[in-house]
Amino acid sequence: MELTYMVRGADGKQYGPATLEQMDGWIKDGRLAAQAEVKRSDIEYWAAASEYQELRPKFGTSAPVATATTAAPTTVSKPAGSAPTAQLRSGASWFYWIAGLSLINSIAAFSGSTWRFIIGLGITQIIDLFGSHLETGGKVVALALDLCVAGLFILFGFLGHKGYAWAFLVGMVLFALDGLIFLLAQDWLGVGFHALVLWWLFRGFGACRQLNASR
Repeated sequence: MELTYMVRGADGKQYGPATLEQMDGWIKDGRLAAQAEVKRSDIEYWAAASEYQELRPKFGTSAPVATATTAAPTTVSKPAGSAPTAQLRSGASWFYWIAGLSLINSIAAFSGSTWRFIIGLGITQIIDLFGSHLETGGKVVALALDLCVAGLFILFGFLGHKGYAWAFLVGMVLFALDGLIFLLAQDWLGVGFHALVLWWLFRGFGACRQLNASR
C-alpha cells in the first residue's frame, strides 16, 4: 500500500491524504515548508517535514517559506522539533535492548554458562534458575517463558516507536518492578543499570507525550 501524508496548516486544518508526488509538488510550489507538521500513514506522531528522509532532499539547501492560505498546507506556529522525535526513538529502543540482552542471558543459562549481561531482566534469570534444576524438558519450558517475557518488551518497543505513551508507562512500571528483584538480591550493579535505563525510558515517555500533545 502506498504511503500517504497528512499536513497540518497554520490555520489548524489538516490537508491530505497526499501522495509523495503531491508532496513534491507542494514543496516545489513553496506551499509546504521544511518545518510544517507532517504525519505519514505508517506512524502515529507528527514530525517536521524535513525529518522524513524521502522529503528532506526536496527542500534543497534553503527551504521555501510557506504562505498562509486556506487552500494549501503552510508553516505551523508550533513545529515539531527533531529533539523530541529522537528522544522518543532512543527511549523506545531500550525496550529492544532489554529483550535482546535478556534472551542472550537465557540462552547462555540454557547452554550451562554462568556469565550474563547485567542489563537483562531479573524475572528471566529467576525462570532460568528454576529451569536449571529440572530436566531438559524443564529448561525448554523455561526458555519458552523467557521468549514470552522478551516478546512483551519487544511489543512495548514497537508501540513506543509508534507513539503510544501507555506502552512506555506500562513498560517502565514492569521494568521498575523487575528492578526490585535485584534490590532484594542486593545486586547493586543491576539496580544501578535498571535506574539508568528507567531514566532513558522516562525521557522517551516525556518526548512521546510532547509529540502527541502537538497533534
